[in-house]
Amino acid sequence: MNGDDRDRGLLSSADRAFLRGEADLSSVQSERNARARIRDRVYDGVLDFELLVERLSERDRTLVFEKRFGSMEGTAAHDALVSALAFVYRAVGDTDLDFEDVLREAVNVAEASEDRAASVDLDVTYHSLTVPELRRKLDRGESLSLTELAFLQSSEEVSLRELARYFEDADAARQGIDDGRIQSKVTEF
Repeated sequence: MNGDDRDRGLLSSADRAFLRGEADLSSVQSERNARARIRDRVYDGVLDFELLVERLSERDRTLVFEKRFGSMEGTAAHDALVSALAFVYRAVGDTDLDFEDVLREAVNVAEASEDRAASVDLDVTYHSLTVPELRRKLDRGESLSLTELAFLQSSEEVSLRELARYFEDADAARQGIDDGRIQSKVTEF
């Protein structure tokens, strides 16, 4: 849900326009002010999550996630929640905290309200995205995730014409492009 047809959340509609590059701020100082305002809202918003976990009623949470997110069209709910977790994953990386420890504690805080605890094991294996490796995958007829396609598309080493050549046939395109909804596929090189 990228449009401005929704109310202010962490970001105002002006903040969203600025981050998308659609706002033309009148001065360097205006841009600095916008960035500072966004940083302050993100900081304060993250701090609000403790209160939400502890005090937002189950009914209110259900009305947000089951009713509102459940009624979103297509993959919008999935994409929004994946982006939220990706942002938190990056944010933890910007601190001296260990993501697995934070994740373990978060899951157990959530499960405590159900009178249970959980064991959490996270195994992250990193794979570099490189143009030569992704070209080899395409040459072998293997599918690429949207993340991999976006990487190739943004690379200066691959032209759009070259990328399109791999997907000229509509049947091959359907078989060769993964919708990326199962994010773990990104690491299956």
